[in-house]
Amino acid sequence: MMATDRGQSMRSKRLSSGVGGMLWERRAGSVCALLLLVSGCATFDQRAGFSDVSTAVEARSGKRLVWNLGTDLDAKAAQDVRGLLARRLTADGAIQVALLNNRELQAMYAELGVAQADLVQAGLLANPVFDGAIFFPVAGGPATLDLSVALSFLDIFYRPLRTRVAAARFEDAKLQLTGAVLDFAAMVRAAFYRHQANEQRIELLETVVQALAVSFDVTERLYAAGNITDLDRARERAQLEEAKLQLRAAEVAVRESWARLNTVMGLWGEETAWHIERRLPDLPAEPLSVAGLEGQALRQSLDLASARQRLIVAGEQLGVRRAMLFIPESSLGAEAEREEGEWKVGPSIEVPIPLLDQGQGRLGRAAAEFRRAQQEYYALGVRLRSTARLVKERLQGAEDRARYSRDIVLPLRERIVRETQWQYNAMQLGVFELLRAREQQLQAALAYVDTLLDYWLARTDLEQLLSGRVPRLEGMTTSRGERPGNMAEHAGR
Repeated sequence: MMATDRGQSMRSKRLSSGVGGMLWERRAGSVCALLLLVSGCATFDQRAGFSDVSTAVEARSGKRLVWNLGTDLDAKAAQDVRGLLARRLTADGAIQVALLNNRELQAMYAELGVAQADLVQAGLLANPVFDGAIFFPVAGGPATLDLSVALSFLDIFYRPLRTRVAAARFEDAKLQLTGAVLDFAAMVRAAFYRHQANEQRIELLETVVQALAVSFDVTERLYAAGNITDLDRARERAQLEEAKLQLRAAEVAVRESWARLNTVMGLWGEETAWHIERRLPDLPAEPLSVAGLEGQALRQSLDLASARQRLIVAGEQLGVRRAMLFIPESSLGAEAEREEGEWKVGPSIEVPIPLLDQGQGRLGRAAAEFRRAQQEYYALGVRLRSTARLVKERLQGAEDRARYSRDIVLPLRERIVRETQWQYNAMQLGVFELLRAREQQLQAALAYVDTLLDYWLARTDLEQLLSGRVPRLEGMTTSRGERPGNMAEHAGR
């Protein structure tokens, strides 16, 4: 703006009382109304994007989500939770209860509002800045009223660029939240299978302790009759006491897995009185097909889609930095000046001169972030293929071991017990040999439970991979947004 005789800043437009001032005020009101129309009536909706997340989760896992905001839908969800808990709980039922009832998951939904707020903010124009001053002449006379307004006119042109960046971040935030929910569902499924395995171990270990107690009772009678030595008696008792320790450890493990499952399902009080099948599901009749697993994993990957969105964000940011390289901000306005009783009105503009700061650092950073996003995208594709191969090998290995144990080892142990029983009946073997054969049979059954649990955990990893997430395997890392707590961080980048 031009300098005036009052030495005001170049952003000022001067108005004074009188007819000229009133006319300018009406023009300023028209300009403000126009700015409101340009900026639009952007509003913030905290549920924006949640329907997309819910649809994606239901399509990939078959489970539904409800955001608890005190509506009738929330009451229906609570009723569904009570109905699921009233029946014998399955792995799928436990996952559905957790998705509807876990409060930490409900809190995670609110993080989607961070990216939505950024998107709304990106679509708003910067507020014009008004200043006012009143001058009283020292020698007397009418007071003069000066008002000034400043508006960055380039903000109008940069608004679409900012909106595209924020929109890409919002899409990434939805992908991150969808992935976090699917990770949570896989964690609940794994916790359910571990609890089932612990319950099954309890049942087997109780049988082992009973068998060893019978064996030790026989030992006591033989020892009292002087038919065995102190060493034999001590060995039998040591086996019994060690089995009792294993049983106690298994009881603690059951309580821990039960508490962990209650935590992820968000249950407390009377709600924890649920019941499950105390044995793991048997192996499926036919092996699970894993043909074309790498291709399916790449097509379904939410991690890869999220990395793609980050690449889009980085590209859009690079475009914004290039556009703002030489003229990052400028102001457009008007100036009114009264001189010798006559009003003069004209436009004004303020443009920085890029002599010292030409934006090289900002542009260089945007370019580096774009290159980093490119490399992370390609690296994730390689990691997905490797993870798919690992999951495939782990599943097939666990399935082979479980089938071999079920079809070969357990039948052999059963045959040994049967043959030992016949020889015991024929008085060719003693009671200790029979009890030892039964104990070894139970130990083989315990080993089968461990192998069966490995299979179902590996299958959980496979299902998680096919749902679009990279399972957390030892020695492998997923994308930077794998943890729910990082979702808001990525949304705000």
